[in-house]
Amino acid sequence: MNDALMYFLKVNIAIALFYLFYRLAFYNDTFWATRRFYLMATILLSVIYPFISLSGWLEKQEPMQVIMAGYVNLNEITVTNVPTTYLTFENILLTVYGLVSIILLIRMIVQLTSILMWRLKGKKQILNGIEIIAIDATITPFSFFNTIFINPVLHNEEETRQILTHENTHARQFHSLDVLLSELMTVLFWINPAAWLLKREIRQNLEFLADNSVLKSGIDSKNYQYHLLQLSFQVPENQLINKFNISPLKKRITMMNQQKSKKAGILKYALIVPLALVLILSSNAETLVNKTKDVLSQKEAVSEELSGSAKTEIVSPMIDLITNEVKDAHTAIDSLPQNSKQVIEKSDNDRIYTVVEKMPQFPGGEKELMNFIGTNLRYPVVAQQNGIQGKIIVRFIVTISGKVENAEVVRGIDPTIDKEGLRVVNSLPDWIPGEQNEKKVAVYYTLPINFKLDDSKPDKKEAEKARENFFKNLVVLVDGIQQPIGFDYRSIKQEDIKSINVLKTDTEIKRAELVAKYGENANSGVIVITLKK
Repeated sequence: MNDALMYFLKVNIAIALFYLFYRLAFYNDTFWATRRFYLMATILLSVIYPFISLSGWLEKQEPMQVIMAGYVNLNEITVTNVPTTYLTFENILLTVYGLVSIILLIRMIVQLTSILMWRLKGKKQILNGIEIIAIDATITPFSFFNTIFINPVLHNEEETRQILTHENTHARQFHSLDVLLSELMTVLFWINPAAWLLKREIRQNLEFLADNSVLKSGIDSKNYQYHLLQLSFQVPENQLINKFNISPLKKRITMMNQQKSKKAGILKYALIVPLALVLILSSNAETLVNKTKDVLSQKEAVSEELSGSAKTEIVSPMIDLITNEVKDAHTAIDSLPQNSKQVIEKSDNDRIYTVVEKMPQFPGGEKELMNFIGTNLRYPVVAQQNGIQGKIIVRFIVTISGKVENAEVVRGIDPTIDKEGLRVVNSLPDWIPGEQNEKKVAVYYTLPINFKLDDSKPDKKEAEKARENFFKNLVVLVDGIQQPIGFDYRSIKQEDIKSINVLKTDTEIKRAELVAKYGENANSGVIVITLKK
């Protein structure tokens, strides 16, 4: 999955979880200052927790390794013969999402501009020891950061004192920061209902704080509530300001009359710590899975070699003049398991690791590795024409200098596809070497590549030409005698053929053996034809 999309999903999941936790645990208490800290912390934690890395510590915990190993699947690079296009469903959705976010951002900028215009139009005054902007218009009193906007003519002395006490709390405690942060949250994650609900709770809680300051100043609660009711018909025009009569008014009045929560109840806010840790651990599980995949893929490759899973395959359906016949791997290549053991033992002596503390990395990470291979890999036309698809696994060594060496196919599906996979792997640029005990070491790396066809097929003439060129250069043995390059195997009558086998070059060992025995043209494989006596 795309890294940006994964980050987006993680943030939205965190916002939803934090909001649900808030509704369940804190919704009806009166710890408004602590609640404000929780609400702000949830937004910040939701945004930054995907960047907090604990993978170094987690990978050292054996129980966690065992758990993750039970669910891991190899990441693979999929190569298809579909032309690249930018007009995809995913890109259309991203474009629509971005346009909505831009519209919301423009609305936010317009609101900020309107506040600036009020400040320029108004007159700065000192009223009851508080700096305000006096507006000569019919407006509901509001504040933005350390500035209070009011039309003193519209309110008597007692009402003005209530308003200034209320709005001064917003200004002194910088409640506008909370408002802006919640607004930005809905701009970026507008598709998430929890973001809008969390924004509403932030705004309400700020009003609870300001109302509490008014009542603490000695103002009569009933008189203050009647004053709020008088202004309740006015609807806030600007979402970025702290308005004196912001709705819902019923909830504010209820909170003013509610009995204060017991101080011991504030301890429940500490539950945000384990909730945040769960999110961080779940986020780090992805990194841990990737590292565990490397471990399992290496073990799978070694296991395949030791079990002698490599076998002599029957020629593919491209040769339509012959019948298929399978030979057992152990009778065809009796020495392969022993050779594999010798190679592994030699690797151990040369300090080539299978698993290290810090595995090798492609410059730019796994995404760039997939981009490189996806760009440079070409689906063989012969394989496309014959409907051949599937996954190959290529193993190679990343040396202490970052070079890619000794690439081999430990699981292949077809000579043309296997050869193409090796070609691209051998063309990889230098890697960031692996490390063990803070020292650079040579490490085995296993890379799955999935070749997948779509419904379309390449041009038949092009496929036929590519097929002819491929088989023209193959080494052909007839009753043990090597034929000249370009020998047409179709000249042999089908009824005279007893069997046909293909010696594949899907590992470096077999490739080297065949090239040494039959020459460079055996690099693509050898066809062995046995005639009837």
